[in-house]
Parts: sequence; structure tokens; C-alpha cells
Amino acid sequence: MKTKQSIYDRVKETLAVASQLVIASPVKLPPKLVIVAKYVALALGVLEAVEGAAKERGGEDDEGE
Repeated sequence: MKTKQSIYDRVKETLAVASQLVIASPVKLPPKLVIVAKYVALALGVLEAVEGAAKERGGEDDEGE
């Protein structure tokens, strides 16, 4: 049984797929569009890394600060 994704997760996944398609497209696209797609892919990668680190750290307390 599939779990229901939030709107945020669906938008994030859709943007990731769209940016990958634009970057890998064999068709000559405007350079600005390709640059924007690369930045979107980079931003989504950073966002995923931050979310993953936040989930790992979720059980820890901030005693050291």
C-alpha cells in the first residue's frame, strides 16, 4: 500500500524530474532554460541533504549549544 505524499513532496518530485529532463534533453533548448534547470536540480539536491540531516538529528538534543 502506498503512503499518501504531501503536496510539498509531489511538487519537489515533479521539479526534480522536470529539471532532469531539461538537462538531459537531446533537443537544443535555450541556454537560459538549461541554466535554470541546473540551478533547480542543485537546489533540490541541497534541500534533500538538509532534510536528511534534520531527520537524522531529530532524536538528538541541543545540549552542546
